[in-house]
Amino acid sequence: MAISSELEQLLAGWIPRQSWFPKLAADFGTDPDITPMSVARAFVYKAEELGGFAGLVTVISVGDGTTLRRLNIPLSLRGVEDIHLRKSLIGQIDDLALGHVFVYDGAADPVFVNLMADAITKRKVFDGGQLSTESLRHSQEKAASRDKQPAQSSVPAQSAAPQSADATAEVVPPKPSKAALVTDSREELPIDIRPIEVADAGAHKSTVIIHDEYEPMELSFFRVLENGMPSSLTIPVLLTEAGSRSVPEVIGWGSGRWYDMFEVTEMEAPMALLSHVDVDAEPAWREAVDIVCAVDSGSIGAYNAQAAEMGRRIGELHSDMAAEFGIVEGRGEPTKLLAKKWIERIDWALGRAPLALDSLVPELRAHRAKLRSLETIGVLQKIHGELTLDHVVSSGTEGYSVVKFTDSTNSDPKPVALDLVALLRSVDYAAGFARLQRTGELDSEDGGLVVNGFGNDASALRTIYDSPEFLWASQVQNSLLSGYSRARGESLGLGDPVLRAALIDRLLVEVVTELRNRPNWLSVPLSTLALVLKGKPARSGDTPAEAELSVPATAAEASSADAESHSRPAAQRERNAQSSGAARQSKIRRPSPAELSETVDEEFDDEEDEFVVSPVPATFAARGATAEDSDSTGRHVVDEGKHEKPQPDDSEKSLTDESEQDSGSEKH
Repeated sequence: MAISSELEQLLAGWIPRQSWFPKLAADFGTDPDITPMSVARAFVYKAEELGGFAGLVTVISVGDGTTLRRLNIPLSLRGVEDIHLRKSLIGQIDDLALGHVFVYDGAADPVFVNLMADAITKRKVFDGGQLSTESLRHSQEKAASRDKQPAQSSVPAQSAAPQSADATAEVVPPKPSKAALVTDSREELPIDIRPIEVADAGAHKSTVIIHDEYEPMELSFFRVLENGMPSSLTIPVLLTEAGSRSVPEVIGWGSGRWYDMFEVTEMEAPMALLSHVDVDAEPAWREAVDIVCAVDSGSIGAYNAQAAEMGRRIGELHSDMAAEFGIVEGRGEPTKLLAKKWIERIDWALGRAPLALDSLVPELRAHRAKLRSLETIGVLQKIHGELTLDHVVSSGTEGYSVVKFTDSTNSDPKPVALDLVALLRSVDYAAGFARLQRTGELDSEDGGLVVNGFGNDASALRTIYDSPEFLWASQVQNSLLSGYSRARGESLGLGDPVLRAALIDRLLVEVVTELRNRPNWLSVPLSTLALVLKGKPARSGDTPAEAELSVPATAAEASSADAESHSRPAAQRERNAQSSGAARQSKIRRPSPAELSETVDEEFDDEEDEFVVSPVPATFAARGATAEDSDSTGRHVVDEGKHEKPQPDDSEKSLTDESEQDSGSEKH
């Protein structure tokens, strides 16, 4: 079926204002040309209380060439207005079948959301074959029922063996069946409409919580469609089938098929994912910030147990992903490519923050030499790719689980260190926010750090390192790595060369980002970078042994701090925590996830032309990887069609010489 020109005009004005609209929205303008690729009437009911109801699922293209995007736009058409959905109203049109109707965003309409969740749960296939659904629970129940049936004597037992072997070797979920299992009666609404909560409208996705009395569910609509099965669906589905506790259970998903006039072929893509959700769970970043904003010298170990449990669950996630998708050896070409990227990042950062990084040039030079001699980055595997505290949720009944997988996971297998570094930095930003708020530096206009960096000002660094927030972060990071190491059966710490290299790489990105966008936050990454490269500066009066430099969050340092904390009388520690918390609660402002852990995104939106995307080694391609690569910050650097240009790598020049050529490097 087709949509009217009137509806096209409504959508052309509404789509660009949505938060899930692609990043290149500026290239489309405020009133882009849209081309309907597929329009399916998913639900049509009399529903007298709604004045008639129709639910449409549309695939619409915007842009052209490299900016071409295919969007999933669920729409609900009602014969009468619902004042509770006024924020989701797109406009009014005259529909041939329903007459004058109000058009709403289907992803925010409780009727549409409940009907779609019911269709997925029951594995409904819609008329025309444009829409279909797959239910993991339905498949499991069908398999269990089949197992209970007596074996047919006419079928040889050995004939089933090849099917079993093929099923276990499958690396992608099966496509939804085209067999119609449930028909559309087109009568009154057949289900109770449970209340919903629009929980998230993030990048390329809209998420809704369905408050079911017996089992709350989360329905996510994929807004930007790509042909095939994306990692945002494949990974949680396969991990659910494997019985992993690291991700919320997937109930099922819905897919769409359409003839794509640009590719001149039929395409298929998932449009919605239905999962179990714990409504009492909260993002780990919120949990961490609430605790660190009330921390003092007597309670710096207040989050250690939670951090260890979180690390254990992340370790289980990586083990589960390795078992499902396999691992590859990183020695050789993969090591050279990643080391080259890390080396280029040093030059890139020095060209953009020469003054802030001036005192660290000798250490960065030594670090670059180590990268050149790096022999291996270890085994590689699929990882989350954007793992921060905002991608981990904490539940009182189910512990920690990992959510919000993105399609950047489709890229090459990578070191698990990249996930861990992103999580460690998120912890540091939670602590940094609490420290900056306590000291009033969030609103400070002092530009000394921007101009000179820390230089040789050991006292300023010592003040940060001795702050209760920094000590809290050090212990939390140590506990997280300890829990992770126990889950993986290996010892992993900041002394690991790959983890250290990935950490320095991300810190350099953060320094440049904060310098340009939030100078008051510059001390957060710059202080940690100085600590990793140079160690702690000595206090006045320290003996040579006491002045020994150390890296952050070592086991010895954390144990010492924890012992010091617990050596105080319990009553004193409790009074300190209560008095500190009471004094701060009145002025605590909880930061958004973007403030804590998404500091790198904005910077690389305008830096995507700085580096070349490395080709995929043959061993990666054999695993189904693509040529798209994401950097160590977890960003998908080519997800909007931009490729990075290589920078010259002149090993004969010193880092100091190269840092002085900022104006020239900007032109490349």
